[in-house]
Amino acid sequence: MHRLSRWLAIPALLSLPLATGCSTLLTVAYLIQPADMPAEFNGLKGSKFAVVCRPIIELEFTDAGSARELATLVGGQIEDQVRRASAVGQHEVSRWIDENDWTDYQTVGGSLGVDHVVGIDLEEFRLHEGSTLYRGRAAVNVRVYDIKEKKVVFQKRIDNFDFPANNAIPASDMPEAQFRSTFLRVLSQRISRLFHAYESREVFAEESLTF
Repeated sequence: MHRLSRWLAIPALLSLPLATGCSTLLTVAYLIQPADMPAEFNGLKGSKFAVVCRPIIELEFTDAGSARELATLVGGQIEDQVRRASAVGQHEVSRWIDENDWTDYQTVGGSLGVDHVVGIDLEEFRLHEGSTLYRGRAAVNVRVYDIKEKKVVFQKRIDNFDFPANNAIPASDMPEAQFRSTFLRVLSQRISRLFHAYESREVFAEESLTF
């Protein structure tokens, strides 16, 4: 719902009979502030940042592309949702990493001239449950590095992230590339929501998604 539509709807809601009581007030509150779940970390407001996703050694050759795509998605979503946050393009991040020996997130951030680095350690990433079913599973460790202060200012582990949450999908129903793209998008949203407010019903809709 657009912001103007929300405000136009409020007078009509307030004119409802008083018998509706609390339910009306809750509806008005939702229209004014629909993002009912707060960010876990607000420090990226007004920040120039880079997202760096590093797969563990076991995944480096099989899922390096997934790691870079995940970083791109997370950076774009944070930039869209967090006020005055500006992400360094993933092509620039990838070029620096390709041209330099990997050291640590702090060094990458200092070289790119950013305020913060969102470092994502991709510890598990798979698309299949058995040989004929899709069900994505991932585990990530997310840390935010303050480059000027040279310290970690936020850390969150996300273990055993499954998608879909309650069922597997027959591999015959869709190409693997399509499922991979969907899984990466949902995983990236789970990560980016650490940094901005969001609607709880969005999460419910994702968890209830069936194919």
